[in-house]
Amino acid sequence: MDEETPATTLNLYRRLAFGRKHLFGHDNPDQAATYFVINPVPQKHSAQWRPVFYRGDNPKYAEPDSPSKPIARALRTTMWNSFQIQLGDGVSEVLENKARVKKRKGYERAQKMRRFFCMGEKPPKEPLEDPQEVQGLVIVFKMSRSRFLGRRLKWKLGGEEYQWKGTRRFGTGPFKRAKGFSHDLKLVDKNNKVIATFEKDRWASYKRSEKLGRPPNKKRQFLGTLRWSSAPDASDVEVLEHIRSHPDSKDAPKLNKKLTKDLNLQGPHSGNIVKESIAFTCWIAVEAEHRLRYKILDLIEEVAESFGE
Repeated sequence: MDEETPATTLNLYRRLAFGRKHLFGHDNPDQAATYFVINPVPQKHSAQWRPVFYRGDNPKYAEPDSPSKPIARALRTTMWNSFQIQLGDGVSEVLENKARVKKRKGYERAQKMRRFFCMGEKPPKEPLEDPQEVQGLVIVFKMSRSRFLGRRLKWKLGGEEYQWKGTRRFGTGPFKRAKGFSHDLKLVDKNNKVIATFEKDRWASYKRSEKLGRPPNKKRQFLGTLRWSSAPDASDVEVLEHIRSHPDSKDAPKLNKKLTKDLNLQGPHSGNIVKESIAFTCWIAVEAEHRLRYKILDLIEEVAESFGE
């Protein structure tokens, strides 16, 4: 088990337009990012939303001595109210198996077309491999809103309950009696102990990207800062022990079979599963608020157009 923990402060940056790539990095652009998120179709329907969370920097420019490994992926519902997250070192093996199946189906489809045109079969350019048994850790947990369009996102990992919720700031001067407004996010446990906070840059959408001009991230746009305020009550080792000794079978029927069919609770995990789950759920919470804001505007526009007809 790798006990080395990531830095207590990470900056969230948007790497590509439309939010197709994000990264948790540092102020110094020469320092490698800690986590990286690839989401090829961020703004479409829920069936096409398939983000992959990497431990390491941009996998496109990953070096052999410091590879970037996929360790999580997620599914969501239509209105961003519920998320199912698959986490662990075995996620990379799951994605490799999907690529093997896709490659074999593509080859068989091509041979079928060749037979249709009375052409002989052509051997594959590379050997076709069968899916392999997943060896690394693969767990699945659910994160959902406590109420429709609310800010609170509750999730449970290793017997510990967490929730992302808004941070309310009170007014000053003549507005000091006002209830205030909620903009940033904080992660609390069941005892309301603050584990982490995320401070948004509310003007991020109006700022230009920072152009670095070199790989792995040629430009980036600052979105906010993730800070770990205190350590959770359960350590990384305790969480893994609880996961392996207490399989949460009662929630299995509620989870998507696409994620649960590769469960491997006894597999090894080389990172800090608590820190990784916090970072990934933080990105989901921030992305959900950003996308849901525009989705509501689209729905209002459609309703107005229907009344106008």
